[in-house]
Amino acid sequence: MKIRKTKYQIGLIVSSSMGMLLWGIIGSIAPLATAWPFVSSLPKIYLSIFLFLPTTFMIIGNLILGILADMIGRKFIYILSTVLYGLGFLIIFFSSNVYVLVIGIALTEFGVGGEEVATLTLVSENMPVEERGTFLVFIPNMSNIGSALISFIFIYSYSSSIFVQKLYFITIALIAVAVAFYTRYRVPESYRWLRDKGKVKKALEEKKKINLTEEKVRVKPLNFYFALSFLAIIGISQYLTYGLMTYIIGPYYFSGDMISIIIFVASLGAAVAGFIAMFMVNWGRKRLALFSYIGGTVTILIILSLLNDISNMFIFMPLLFINMMFSEFAWATRTTIEPEIFPTLKRSSAIAIVRLFPGISYIISIFATSSFSLMDYIFSNVILWGIGAAATVVWYFKGIETKNIS
Repeated sequence: MKIRKTKYQIGLIVSSSMGMLLWGIIGSIAPLATAWPFVSSLPKIYLSIFLFLPTTFMIIGNLILGILADMIGRKFIYILSTVLYGLGFLIIFFSSNVYVLVIGIALTEFGVGGEEVATLTLVSENMPVEERGTFLVFIPNMSNIGSALISFIFIYSYSSSIFVQKLYFITIALIAVAVAFYTRYRVPESYRWLRDKGKVKKALEEKKKINLTEEKVRVKPLNFYFALSFLAIIGISQYLTYGLMTYIIGPYYFSGDMISIIIFVASLGAAVAGFIAMFMVNWGRKRLALFSYIGGTVTILIILSLLNDISNMFIFMPLLFINMMFSEFAWATRTTIEPEIFPTLKRSSAIAIVRLFPGISYIISIFATSSFSLMDYIFSNVILWGIGAAATVVWYFKGIETKNIS
């Protein structure tokens, strides 16, 4: 059932979509920049450090800004992230060595940490319950579009100078920052957060702006640590397999414009799946979780079985595209269950804590896989997908269905 949106909810959709588009651009900058001479000349150990630093600053942002979003409100963090993006993008544009580049990436990734928790929380709290899942899939999918867009620009401008590549990048980034910043000032604070903080009058004022009715479907809260464990496991499975196959396999095993092409194909596959998942999410979160992780396991097994042909891009690229589609289905599972399963005053903090596990694991995996053969690399992805699939089977029987719940 489609529900007419107020101008404030439309503003939330536009502002959060722009933020997620920027996230995709930010997440791709470090691996794409490995083709720049002052980065590509780094020894492999320093290249590994360069590739893990973005995630380090993102999880720091997750934790600090996630806790602050529960303490002082979602909207302040929501606006702050765009300021950090703008500053970081300008530093990246003017960088001429790896040290300045890292500073710019650090600022933007710290902002991404706040973007994740504030966006997922605000969308889950300020959108109609009947359409909550749809928007919790559609909006984060904009990050895949951002990643595909920036990687396409790098492919298109591969033979151009670094300055030209940066010029394309900064133009798109600053336009998106300006749109996000302007619209975020007009977005209401979460009325649920205000209400639970005891600011009842202000909560009622904000609620009128978004025309929400109280949800009727209520369930007994699930054990916090069981939910946290499940989300941590599927988070590690999805985040590592997506990150390793999209951002790390290129710099480690390929060179030149192939790095950009792999990121583009992987991001495009995820983006296509994101639009499909907008409808699939209404199957129920449990069914989507099972489908996503079992499908991802099967497709990565096919890649493993055809490993001898992986150098043939006509074989590898379609398989990568399909595998990343299932990764996006898995991502959609995460972005809906995470904000739906936790209580209001712990929501942002809990999402931030959940994301510590895949973030730290990803950093470790970048180092751990740097000396792997290609066979070892793909096989490790098989294991990760299998762990995620096993967790979704347990959740199917022991977890709760969060579709349409309060």
